[in-house]
Amino acid sequence: MKTTSRLARLSAVLVILFVAPVQAGEMSFAHHTVDRWAGKELSSWGQTALADMDRDGDLDYVLARNGGVIVVYEYQAPDKWVRHQVGDKSPSDVGGAVADVDRDGRPDIILGGAWLQNPGALDQPWPRHAFDPKLTGVHDLIVVEIDGDKGLEIATMADRNNIRWYDVPENPTQPWTATAIGKPAHAGLEAGDLDGDGDNDIVRSTAWFENQENGRRWVEHRLHASPWPDVPGSYHDSTLATVADVNKDGRNDVVLTIAEVVNSQIAWFEPPADPKSGPWTMHVLPQSTEKRGPYHSLSIADFDSDGDIDIFSGEMEHIRGEGSPRWYIWENVSGKGDFVERVILDRNLGTHECISGDIDGDGDIDLIGKPWTASPKNAAGGEMHIDFLENRLK
Repeated sequence: MKTTSRLARLSAVLVILFVAPVQAGEMSFAHHTVDRWAGKELSSWGQTALADMDRDGDLDYVLARNGGVIVVYEYQAPDKWVRHQVGDKSPSDVGGAVADVDRDGRPDIILGGAWLQNPGALDQPWPRHAFDPKLTGVHDLIVVEIDGDKGLEIATMADRNNIRWYDVPENPTQPWTATAIGKPAHAGLEAGDLDGDGDNDIVRSTAWFENQENGRRWVEHRLHASPWPDVPGSYHDSTLATVADVNKDGRNDVVLTIAEVVNSQIAWFEPPADPKSGPWTMHVLPQSTEKRGPYHSLSIADFDSDGDIDIFSGEMEHIRGEGSPRWYIWENVSGKGDFVERVILDRNLGTHECISGDIDGDGDIDLIGKPWTASPKNAAGGEMHIDFLENRLK
C-alpha cells in the first residue's frame, strides 16, 4: 500500500492542531485534527469503532478502508494520537464492530466476514480469521444479543445479501452459523426491544423485524410509509438508524437519518400502542430550510449531561448540500422529544460514520469522525482528515 511520508512513519506521533472551542448552547466542543494526509488514499474510509484496544483505560479509534488498511489510533491526549496498522485488505464496505470474540479479555475487530484477533499489542499485525469468506460488501454490522444465551452474536446487512445474524461458536476460529432475518436495504441496520417482550428486534431502515423463537423466526412490520423520501435506485430506504426511549415514556423509539442523498432529514419515530400495528408517528427534527448534504452519521447520547437523550448527526463532504458541511446536535430540551438544533462544527469539514464516546475519560461524551471521501473543496486543502471534537461541557 502506497502512503505519504507522514503515514509511513512507524508509530508516528500525530501532532494535533487545537482550535478554539465551538459554542453550542450550554455545550462547548474543541476541535482537534487527529490526522491528515494527501495522495491517492482519499476515499472509501468506512469502518469505524471506539474501544479500549490497549486496555489503558481510555478509548482508541478503529478505522479501516474498503479493501485497504485496518488501523488503530491510540489515544494518549486530545492533541496526541499514535497510528498503528493492525491489518490490511479489509473485507468490508462500511460496517465494522469491536467485541471480545475469543473471550480472552481483549477487544477484537470484526469486519465483513472476518475478524482480527487482538494479540495484546498494537505494534504488530493481528491474526486474521474468516468466519464467512463469502460475506463481502457489508454496510452495517452490529453486535447484539439475539438468542438469549448471553453469548456473542452479530447481525449484518449488505446490498449483496440478506439481513442475517451469526452465532459465534465456542471456538471462534471455526465458521459461524448464520440465520436469515429478512430482505436488506443499502443501509439502516440497528437492534433494540421494540415490542417490549424482553428480546432484541432488528430495525432495517423503514421496517423492523420481530424476534420470535430466540432468533429462529422473524416477522416483518412496517415502521412507516416507504420510501422516506422518494429515493430511487440502490439507495431506496437508505438510512442510518438507532433505537432509544427518546421521550421517556418507557418504550423504545427509532431515530432515522437520510444517509446517502442530498436534501437530507432526520426524524424520530414513536410507536403506537401496539408497535406491530403501525404506522409509527414521525417527528421531524428542526433544521433550517437549506438543502442539507447526506446525514451519514448518527449517535444518541446525553451530550449535555442533563439526563436525557440528545441526537448527533453531520453532513457528508463529497456529496454536498447548498452550504458547507456541518456537524449538529439536536438538544432534547424538555427530555420528552422536543429538540433544538445546535451547530457544533462549521468549518467546511464533513463527516461519515462519526461515532461518540467518552474518549478522554472526563465523564462527558466526545465525537470522532472522518469523511468517506475527501472533497477537494474542504477546509483541509482537499486532504483526508480525522476530527476529534472534545466535549468541554460547561
